Amino acid sequence: MPIETENRKLRVLEAIVREYLKSAEPVGSGTLVEKYSLQVSSATIRNDMADLTEHGLLEQPHTSAGRRPTEQGYRVFVREFVGEGERLVDDLVQQIIAATGEMAQRRETAARDFARYMAQLTGETVFVSFGDGSAYLTGMSNLFSKPEFREPGLVREFSDMFDRFDELAADMLQHMDRELVVMIGDENPFCSHLSSVVAKWESEDALVGLFGVIGPTRMDYELNVGLMRTIREELEK
Repeated sequence: MPIETENRKLRVLEAIVREYLKSAEPVGSGTLVEKYSLQVSSATIRNDMADLTEHGLLEQPHTSAGRRPTEQGYRVFVREFVGEGERLVDDLVQQIIAATGEMAQRRETAARDFARYMAQLTGETVFVSFGDGSAYLTGMSNLFSKPEFREPGLVREFSDMFDRFDELAADMLQHMDRELVVMIGDENPFCSHLSSVVAKWESEDALVGLFGVIGPTRMDYELNVGLMRTIREELEK
C-alpha cells in the first residue's frame, strides 16, 4: 500500500481520536470533512474508516455510521502523535505551582499539593505514591462525572481498585523501570477500562515515588503526558 495512503489513514485516525476526546460521541465522515483539513472526499474517508475498523483501530458501537477509537487505536495515536509530550503545558504547570506556593520542605506535601490542584485544573483523577507504601488519590468525583461511568460495571471495577490502590501503586513503583509510561485499557493495572499516565521520580534527597493520572481511555493524552513530564522535573528539583 502506498505510504501516502497509510499516512492519510493515520490522519483520519488522529482526527477521529481528537474529535471523540471532545465529544464522547461516535464520529462520522461528515464531521471529519467539515472540521478537519483532510483534503479528500467523504467517500474516501468512509473507506479509510472501514479499513481502520477492519484492522481493529476503530469500532462501530451501534448501527450509526460513526466510529470511535478502540484501545489499540488509542495506542497507535499515542505512539504516532503524542511522542514525548510536545504539547506546551507551561501555563498550566505554572498555575499549579502558583496555587501550591513554593516547593515545600517536605516533598510529600508538595507532591500531594500538585496532585490536588492538577485534578482540579484538568478534571482528571490524580495520584501520588511514595516508597514507604503510602499513597494519595484525589479527584475521584471527576471520573464519576464522565459519560463512561454510566456503566455500573465500571463503577464497581473502579471501586474495587480503590480498595487495593496502595498495594497496586506500591507494586508498580517497585517494578516500573521507565521514567514515564502510558497504559491503555487492558494493559492498565489500576482498571482495565481506563487509562493511566504515570511518571516515576526521585528527588535529590533520595525520595522515590510515582505521580500519575487516571482517566477514561478517552483522555487527553497529549496534555497528560506533557504534564507528567513537567511535574516530574519539578519534583526532582
